[in-house]
Amino acid sequence: MSQWSNNQNIKSFVEELRIKCKERNIPIISPETEAHIKKLLLKHKPKICLEIWSAVAYSTIVMANIVKERSWIVYSYEVSYAVYTQGVNNIKQSWLTNIVLYPFDVNKVDLQKLLNKKIDFAFIDWQKDQYANYLMKAQNMLVSDGVIVLDDVIRYHNRLTWLYWYLQKKQTFYEIVDTEPWDGIMIIK
Repeated sequence: MSQWSNNQNIKSFVEELRIKCKERNIPIISPETEAHIKKLLLKHKPKICLEIWSAVAYSTIVMANIVKERSWIVYSYEVSYAVYTQGVNNIKQSWLTNIVLYPFDVNKVDLQKLLNKKIDFAFIDWQKDQYANYLMKAQNMLVSDGVIVLDDVIRYHNRLTWLYWYLQKKQTFYEIVDTEPWDGIMIIK
């Protein structure tokens, strides 16, 4: 049995990782965004999750811990190799085995070919001016009742012009949820 086999130990590991990231000024999802993602995962019960840009795998570990009970998986991508290796190390320390982390730029790979499966849930949190491109890739792989979450859409609204143009063109329904006084997430179902 692994060191982090029960939920309390994984919770402790995630709390410690959040503290270390804060000390090192490594940006990760806010506690409020984390709470909303957890609620969405518990409500929608996705089998296959996609994360576009994992950084040090904090949010990856949070998502994988939620879906592990059903033996489901999280596929995650990080473009910076140095940060990717930190993420791999954090995943190893979490003892979660339902994570596949790739060191690829999703703009330079065919995600559909690479994964060769549909996804139920996507979390996007990286270059805000590229959100429309990431959204298109995720939508092409999404099951009909799937969910896509985009982070930081209030704080960085001025970088999302292309995203809003794309959403309007495709007549895509979305909801913006305030997670903090200065920020929020976009949910697309």
